[in-house]
Amino acid sequence: MPRPSAHVTATRHESELGFHVWRMRNAGNMSAPHTHPDIEVNFLFEGGFSYLHGGAVAPVEAGRFTVLWGGVPHQTVAPGIVGTGIWITLPLAWFLQWQLPHGLQDRLLRGEVVSAGPDPSDRALLERWLEDANSRIPGRRRVLLLEMEARFHRLALATPRHRSHAGPEGAGQIARVTRYIAEHYREPLTVPAIAADAGLHPKYLMRVFKKQCGVSVWEYVTRLRVSHAQRLLITTDTKVVDVALESGFASVAPFYQAFHTYANHERPLAYRRKHRLPAPA
Repeated sequence: MPRPSAHVTATRHESELGFHVWRMRNAGNMSAPHTHPDIEVNFLFEGGFSYLHGGAVAPVEAGRFTVLWGGVPHQTVAPGIVGTGIWITLPLAWFLQWQLPHGLQDRLLRGEVVSAGPDPSDRALLERWLEDANSRIPGRRRVLLLEMEARFHRLALATPRHRSHAGPEGAGQIARVTRYIAEHYREPLTVPAIAADAGLHPKYLMRVFKKQCGVSVWEYVTRLRVSHAQRLLITTDTKVVDVALESGFASVAPFYQAFHTYANHERPLAYRRKHRLPAPA
């Protein structure tokens, strides 16, 4: 996932709300594969580029609402991203709650890159999302999340399954590992258990995962759990101790420590008071 740079108009809400919307321009090429535990949306106004995603080349064309899961190792193919557009990263924990049709969730976790046909309304929609994301008005952010969910439903309905797409084995060992983590992060997990599912030695897994993904296995798991907790704190009245357990933490103490690290150094209750979305009128 290209990160904000001199060629990017960044937003301030990523560490606060767990998602990120920004404008991208001629971001260039990625020198190595990487992962991030988010669903990624690419929408180019003009230009184009290709991702090497899970071992397959996937073109990203201008005017197409294109979605992939960042948990699969990916990088751009030279010359990289050419053109201007809007990028979004949405926490996987939020995306999984939408129960999208046509198996879209599973397709993305298996390494498929899903792209909708050109829709004249998409550019204006994404421009508005960028404005809403930067807004300090909770009501506008609530509408943004509702519109995102609706747009993903339309994407799923418009793009049925492709039987010819390779499964997790074809996407490589790390793709299989990240998919397993995505499906089980709310359960008790250990590195040996994760490694066993992929048929790898734990030490080998930790070394290769860090090299390919840029973070440790356990940091990857923890980020998913914190994202899940952020959503629960904003959208429910669940008690903090239950939020911790529901998100995969064994107790409150490690939850508080992880939340402080990955949620802008805030405490869970303070985060809820600051970002709680009001009920619709």
